[in-house]
Amino acid sequence: MPVFDSFDRIVISVFPGEQLPPHCHAQYAEYEALIAIRTLEIIAGQLPPKPLKKVLAYRQTEDNQQNLLKIFYQLNPQINRL
Repeated sequence: MPVFDSFDRIVISVFPGEQLPPHCHAQYAEYEALIAIRTLEIIAGQLPPKPLKKVLAYRQTEDNQQNLLKIFYQLNPQINRL
């Protein structure tokens, strides 16, 4: 599992072989959510409210968003950048 970052027992990952929209996986304990990188929409899964708030705040920074998008497209070269 390519770990992009981790903080406060939250692990942010990006995987190869994914589909659009560009997204990351956020894991906390037994919870996991797929979160769209550009819109912050939860595509699947769930996180408890406090970890979710931390993940969304983390993802909202421009540097983190751009880095996540870069890694997503590097790991998924079959997807055209939109």
